Amino acid sequence: MTDRMFARLRPGKLDELAEESYRRRRREDLARTFSSTRNPTPTWRAFMARRPMFLLATGAVAAGAVVVSTGVLSGSPAGRTPPVAAESTPRGTTGGTGASPAATRIDARSFLLAAADTALREPATSGHYWYVRQRTTHPTFRWPEKFWTGVRELQRQEQAEVDRTGAKDDELVAINEKYNKKLALLRESIYPDGPPYKAYVVQSEERWRPKRAGGTHRVKSEDREVVFPTPQDEATWKKEGAPKLLEDKPKSVDDDLPRPLSISNMDITMQNVGALPGSKKALAGRLRARFAKLPDPHKEFDLYLWQTAVDLMTAPTTPGTRAALFQVLADQPGITSSGETEDTAGREGVSLAVKSGDGAEFQLVINEDTAELLEYAVVEKGEDTARVTFEEFGWTDKLGRRPHR
Repeated sequence: MTDRMFARLRPGKLDELAEESYRRRRREDLARTFSSTRNPTPTWRAFMARRPMFLLATGAVAAGAVVVSTGVLSGSPAGRTPPVAAESTPRGTTGGTGASPAATRIDARSFLLAAADTALREPATSGHYWYVRQRTTHPTFRWPEKFWTGVRELQRQEQAEVDRTGAKDDELVAINEKYNKKLALLRESIYPDGPPYKAYVVQSEERWRPKRAGGTHRVKSEDREVVFPTPQDEATWKKEGAPKLLEDKPKSVDDDLPRPLSISNMDITMQNVGALPGSKKALAGRLRARFAKLPDPHKEFDLYLWQTAVDLMTAPTTPGTRAALFQVLADQPGITSSGETEDTAGREGVSLAVKSGDGAEFQLVINEDTAELLEYAVVEKGEDTARVTFEEFGWTDKLGRRPHR
């Protein structure tokens, strides 16, 4: 997957690394650019907590192991090890989805309109913390020291440009894109054909996002392990000296940093996400206006909408906003459905997909009965390059406690 595509996705693993860096570099000029609070997931993307970031300024520099591409995949349900392919990495290496050949074909537009009706009937809820539990896998690789020397120099250049220009909001995004491209060129100069092996860190993650501005945000990780998609990948890793791939990190981290919904929707926060429009026309207008302000010259509205849908489906939006979102999606051309499927946790849903201009397929799996998002994935050349399985989300009144069902 290209860096441009990952820049569009804003996966949660990099957000996690950026948060670690941000805690260390808590400077007033940067803090002011993050002046609103981010609600959970999406992560990836929930698709995980996303936020404006300095891509290069991450804790991975010290750790040595870093995401090769910056995607986030889903692993198997908690307690199960993802299956390993015998010869090559098939679609859904870590337990991915795929509709059965006999699955009933479903018209995507009709399904989305039906999902809008379902969402509108769901009761409105509230609480003090928005909770998300997800199962993810992110690619990892141990880069040589010359790579990190180059990364540190790019970090220095990026920080100097931010300090010199006083960049804020979308200006920060543009600088991030600039250095993201330089990072890609650095990687390619070391491994033109890509790293010699593939490996993934599989983990479960829980997040609590405070509704109140300035409240405590908590991230808790567990069941972390390294998984190789094929025996050949593991053998190559051993031949390379079996470098450490699982970086040390605390199992639980609390902070009170402000977070917008995502880097593409910095004006949506935990304080105002519940006030988004409840009509299709108003919501579409709001998203179109935000998309027009994005500085990415390669931006595509259908992919922006697809990723924003992940953000909103896993955030504490109102039933009206969720219904409007499904209606907006239904009006988009190119959305297809491969019918009924199962996510990596074995739950039944309906698979929807849209393809980007460079051939990647962006997939959603949605529960037909509740209109809840079960899984998000990116598939390129028949292989998962990003997957996140959402196991649970909802309101809770106590930090560290899961919602009552």
